[in-house]
Amino acid sequence: MRDTLREELLALPPGTMIPTESELEARFGVSRITIRKAVDELVAEGLVSRQQGRGSFVQRPKLTHLLNTITSWTQSLKGLGYTPGTSSVEVEKIKAPKRIARLLQLGENELVYKINRVRLASGEPISLMVNYIRANRVPGLEEKIGNYESLYELLQAEYGIIPAMAEDTVETREATDSEAELLKIEPWSPVLHVTRVAYLEGGLPLEVAVVTSRGDRYQYKVVLNAGSRGSAPARTPAQE
Repeated sequence: MRDTLREELLALPPGTMIPTESELEARFGVSRITIRKAVDELVAEGLVSRQQGRGSFVQRPKLTHLLNTITSWTQSLKGLGYTPGTSSVEVEKIKAPKRIARLLQLGENELVYKINRVRLASGEPISLMVNYIRANRVPGLEEKIGNYESLYELLQAEYGIIPAMAEDTVETREATDSEAELLKIEPWSPVLHVTRVAYLEGGLPLEVAVVTSRGDRYQYKVVLNAGSRGSAPARTPAQE
């Protein structure tokens, strides 16, 4: 029943009101508890949203990024059928801020490239991405970045660099006014805030990515198995 309802809702435009529980109960011939459980699961998937006093409505499924798989932001969007894009790029070479210097294990006064981007999924603003990368590893980066959508493609093609792994820290918070404006959401809307540290083979930190994504359109997923109990935290490639 849930799968049938899911397929039908996927064919409807976002914002469409779904039938009431009593209507679904009569249609499928199952109990109210079964209906409620099925709708709860669709809400958890991000396909349905409940609005108090109004009902339940179809919403676009969230873009899901698997934290324990070797995929990048651009690859993830392509895999979901979206066209990745960037609405603006700002690149500057700066002295590494203290927190970034600590994460990248840099000495005092060492420089990093700071890359600010608004990332798009088929033209829709989804994430604000700030990358900090060791400047001595990527000379002339500011002249090359405009030729690539993917930072990882640039690193490999121009510098022969392939990040091996990354560590993610995921938090939730409310969007600031400036973030809300760039992401085209209401102020104080929920966002996912991720800090990723990318490493080269051998463990040298190469890059820090600070990513703020729309909570209504983006989610992270971790797949665990019994063999992972007691093991070290999963590492994945850094955001590109």
